[in-house]
Amino acid sequence: MRFDHLKSLWVSGVVFLVLFTCGFLMSRQKPLWNDEIYSQKTAIEANSYKGLLSLNFPDGNKNPLFYVIQKTVCNIFSYHLSVGYVDEFTRVRDIPSQVILRIPSNIYMSLALALIFYFFTRFYSVFAAMYALAVALATPMVWMYWVEARPYPLWFLLTTAQLLLLVYAMMFPQIKRIKTFLLIHVLLAFTTPTSMFQITIATLMLSWKAKYKLKHLGLIWILPISIALFYYSHDTIFTIYTYMFYTNLFDVVMPERLYVYVVYALVAWVLPDKYKKFAWNVLFLPVFLLFLASGVFILFVDLFTKNSQQGFFSRYLIYVTPADILMFSFASFDLRQWSRPNPWICLNTSIFLGGLVIIRGLMTYRDILASALYLHSPG
Repeated sequence: MRFDHLKSLWVSGVVFLVLFTCGFLMSRQKPLWNDEIYSQKTAIEANSYKGLLSLNFPDGNKNPLFYVIQKTVCNIFSYHLSVGYVDEFTRVRDIPSQVILRIPSNIYMSLALALIFYFFTRFYSVFAAMYALAVALATPMVWMYWVEARPYPLWFLLTTAQLLLLVYAMMFPQIKRIKTFLLIHVLLAFTTPTSMFQITIATLMLSWKAKYKLKHLGLIWILPISIALFYYSHDTIFTIYTYMFYTNLFDVVMPERLYVYVVYALVAWVLPDKYKKFAWNVLFLPVFLLFLASGVFILFVDLFTKNSQQGFFSRYLIYVTPADILMFSFASFDLRQWSRPNPWICLNTSIFLGGLVIIRGLMTYRDILASALYLHSPG
């Protein structure tokens, strides 16, 4: 059973409130750490809005959207970092600071997950929405950066919105969302220069699958790419080296899901024509593969860096994680649909896919406990 727009919106709103409350509790439990304190001290509090927009801060990423929003929230709450934080390379237990500084990030991640829930409730079913949400919540990157006062949750939200809108465009190619795509792409360009990859991929898919006109494609590609290139040219350039290629890759894309995608692609390739009407989700497979290829490309380029100043971290590829979540959800729905004529195969397919989600969830829970990520501050 799927809901109409209004009912889907209300249910997703409740999901958002539950998720936001969870994020609030996690914010209280997780102390501030180096990067959060450094950004707050040297970029947000040391600059006016004009300074942030004019690139007058030392962070490596000069794209200002995250910093401007963060400064606005701090002004609303009249918040200033304690003068006691003289050394930014530390971990600080300060519950008011932990909660206030992470309000935007909590909203970003909670909203991204609620958007996934809304999409599947609206166009699939409540069961599909619950399953897709479970897939997302079983993913480590969601928990690692849910309440991180850094640009990564914002990047995750905008990527999720971009991908869901792209799927919608492929589902209903007769409906053109030029202004919405332009807005999301511009916001991505103001968030991180790496968004150039995903903006280009989305534009290519709109040309191929959604049949957008050339002038529309130029509009939603040229302006955002120009913005991203401008800020990239002003970024603080660090020489980064990929120390652990597969570890970084499999933090953002779950390795067991890749085997499912191979089976999914093979089954879709040999699927009899009578099942093809259920196979439109396969259209997302090229999107995921391009996102994955872009992440592999970034890792590969940095693999041969000489005289590196710092290592490569998986959070630099967090934009690939929403693609993995959606791909696994779509593949699961199609595999289950295609196996329905044989109840025994359908049952075993459902058990297998559900089991992968449960096992991954338990592994994520174990990793969070092992790292004591949310167990430092008193309740």
